[in-house]
Amino acid sequence: MKSVKCKVVGLLAIVSLLAGCGASNLSKNDAQQGIERQVVDTAVYLPTDSFDKDGNLLPYLPRPNPYAEKGGRIKKQSVARYIEARRAFKANNYASAQANLESLVSEDRSLSGPWVMLGDIALAQEDADKAELHFREAISVNPNNINAKLRLARLLRLKGEYIDAQNVYAEALAIWPDFPEGHLNLAILYDLYMNKPLQAQQHMESYQFLTDGKNEQVKAWLSEIRMRTGVEYSIDAGAKKSVQAAKNEPQLSVAGGAE
Repeated sequence: MKSVKCKVVGLLAIVSLLAGCGASNLSKNDAQQGIERQVVDTAVYLPTDSFDKDGNLLPYLPRPNPYAEKGGRIKKQSVARYIEARRAFKANNYASAQANLESLVSEDRSLSGPWVMLGDIALAQEDADKAELHFREAISVNPNNINAKLRLARLLRLKGEYIDAQNVYAEALAIWPDFPEGHLNLAILYDLYMNKPLQAQQHMESYQFLTDGKNEQVKAWLSEIRMRTGVEYSIDAGAKKSVQAAKNEPQLSVAGGAE
């Protein structure tokens, strides 16, 4: 029974990717025309604690990805061809994967998932411009495809278009505010590329909060950011728990009052 359940869950994931789940309409033309870019405020997407009428802290219930299981009515043949393309891609057989994907999008223009994988293939072949076109096409087909948004934002970051990348991450979080990878990637962008350590801390803490702090590498990075900002905890959600945990930690003492 367990194996059947796993297969069903796996199939739902494939259908979700094929249709396109959780993008930006930003274009190079705008930049070339001198349109000024503005950094979008992303503080509105930070998780926030809520309380009952008596002031008791309520358990935080992360909002699910609204498009994770919205595959729609997709032909079985299309799902099978997409799975075949993904297998070929993982085996580095890009020609076979591309042929299947191009056939898919020519037969059904409502599918955005194949465009995302075509972008992945272009990136694997070191063609960033083609990859960007494919990711943007995925977004054009489904503006709520957060997979395409995440890839496009990363690509824009690699190209040095940091504000555009930030805008795309903001769009992804507008669709799914509790998107862990969206918060983490935005934190990396803020910290390493935009010199905004406090904003980086906010979104890295959001990632840790939403994933129960399981990522030790992120934990170490966050500790280093806190040393730079001087802020112990920067978001609302989990603040009381964080302060209490800090109080319970054993305090280090230096023998003999050495400096």
